Amino acid sequence: MSSRAMIPRRPFSLRPFCLYVLLFLSIGCGRAVVPPSSPIVATIDDDSINLDEFKAAFLEVKTPGMLDENSESVKELKRNLLHQLIEQHLFLAEAVRMKLTVSAEELQQTVDRIKEDYAPGEFETMLQNRKTSQDDWKERLRRELLSQKAINQAVPEKIQIAEEEIQSYYKLHAKEFVRPKEVRARQIVVAGEEAAKTIRLQLTQGADFAAMAGAHSLSPDKEQGGDLGFFTKGEMPEEFDIVFTLGVGKISPIVKTAYGYHIFKLEEQRPSKPMTPAEAAERIRAQLTQERREHFFLVWVSGLKEKSRITVNDQILYQPLVRPESAPEPALD
Repeated sequence: MSSRAMIPRRPFSLRPFCLYVLLFLSIGCGRAVVPPSSPIVATIDDDSINLDEFKAAFLEVKTPGMLDENSESVKELKRNLLHQLIEQHLFLAEAVRMKLTVSAEELQQTVDRIKEDYAPGEFETMLQNRKTSQDDWKERLRRELLSQKAINQAVPEKIQIAEEEIQSYYKLHAKEFVRPKEVRARQIVVAGEEAAKTIRLQLTQGADFAAMAGAHSLSPDKEQGGDLGFFTKGEMPEEFDIVFTLGVGKISPIVKTAYGYHIFKLEEQRPSKPMTPAEAAERIRAQLTQERREHFFLVWVSGLKEKSRITVNDQILYQPLVRPESAPEPALD
């Protein structure tokens, strides 16, 4: 059992601006090959999005509560979804124009990384549930990688942020930069509740926590006497939050998690306090870099749309796509 598996921390990170692009690109992973006879929802220059493609994407994002397709909220969802699909086509066309390619090795490496997130057999089951073959799925993944390469060409990865800009931002937003309360705790993890009860009783009677962790804990941090180091609320699994209710030197009740039965001891705590400009600098730099990249991205997408001939068939876009189970599915025409 690795320490990462035992203690999954959640470090601060800015959401990459292109995640929403990849989110909607991933919708296509479940599409079956669409027949050319399907009605056209939108055209983008010489390319098009037909109703089968749009319906497959809609069913991926539709929730059970979306019963009335004539409601304004569902219509707005369809508009937004179509705009995302149009952007997919624009990105891919731009990648082709720029003569970007994805090698077989690149594609296979990405496939292998994705498959690592699935248990044995789950990946194949996912493809079956989405009614797509592995070859079709890999082809769509290749197009996604091509699109992402086009984005990476248009949006600089590294952007210079002047120190004066960072200092100015800190002065205007100083209240946003507060270091949250931190605690330093130890833990002992065992497989059974009875063993946890026995160990906790010994701890309350004066047994040394670090020594008991070294002798009995299943967690890799046993080598450090169960020391978890300093962390803030939210960095550890929710069950660990009980530590924030303890007084220094106190022992927690037994806490059950997916890893076993835990006993915690609070060693130290640091109160919440404002961050200094130096402490906040890297976070501000990351935030300003992210905002600048988002700006570049939006300007680029806007330019692609302005240069393209895009038409939308509202009559096809807003027609009902899902029928109640008791009603037959109509032909798409």
